[in-house]
Amino acid sequence: MGRRRPEVRELAMSTWWLGLPPAQATVSCGGHEHRLRWETGELHALDHGDTESERTLAALGGERCTCVDMLDAWERHRDDLRVFVLASRGPTDPVVTMPDERTAQLGVVRPQAVAARSAIVSRARRRHMAAVSTMGPAVARQSGWTAYGPSGRASNSAEADTELCALLGLGGGVPERLVATVAARWRERLGQPDPTLAQARPQLRAALHGRVFAALRTWLGGSGVESELKMIGEAEKPRLIAEDGIVRAELPFGWLVDVWAKDLATIWGRFCLSATTDDGCSWRLTTVPPDLGSPAVVTLLLS
Repeated sequence: MGRRRPEVRELAMSTWWLGLPPAQATVSCGGHEHRLRWETGELHALDHGDTESERTLAALGGERCTCVDMLDAWERHRDDLRVFVLASRGPTDPVVTMPDERTAQLGVVRPQAVAARSAIVSRARRRHMAAVSTMGPAVARQSGWTAYGPSGRASNSAEADTELCALLGLGGGVPERLVATVAARWRERLGQPDPTLAQARPQLRAALHGRVFAALRTWLGGSGVESELKMIGEAEKPRLIAEDGIVRAELPFGWLVDVWAKDLATIWGRFCLSATTDDGCSWRLTTVPPDLGSPAVVTLLLS
């Protein structure tokens, strides 16, 4: 009998995905190539009209549907802190996912991007706005998983690890959207009474630290940069300064959602401290120059 769908606690998610274009990957499903597409914060199986019926048939002993299994895996891991550890931190940190006996039954047959990973950057390029430093997607690798093998063949932990390998191996920008989704959910939790926060806070800080300084090292042109990070509240003023030879950053966890996920960590040779928009077209960026001088606001108006 198939495993029940997970009960996922829903949060009052904002439109955090504004500025992120759709992302798409192709998987092998029932002997055919099917499309998984992320758009406006959700993952969809484009080649299946009634996914609930597919789940019902599988629960009754019918053939499992790879696409639906992937949707369910996405739901199970959309707030999984391990995503921050296993996913890429930037272009200098590619992810390699290797198939094993359990992953061999599902293959990512043709990873693809249906749009540039950052709509902001691609549209700015089309308007000849300057050379923008972008953070490209992680290197895609052939991978797969099966979360529903014979009973006793794999532990729940091993199945979860296999699912994560499959999701992070999809390519086409989908793994980066998973990182953004996890970050958005935990930003929401940081603003609510949540008993899990005390245990999770060091992991959230580490997730922020790794991606901030991966961007800083590339921006400042070297790996020998001595740096410190203070994770501040969402309402506090972010800053980046040099003090006693140390680069000190004070940024909220939401920087991962508003800036890093949208490929705006560095833009026009400047480091971005914050990015806000109401419609995905008009953007207000607070940026710092390479000499770590005073911040300046850059406004983008995209048509």
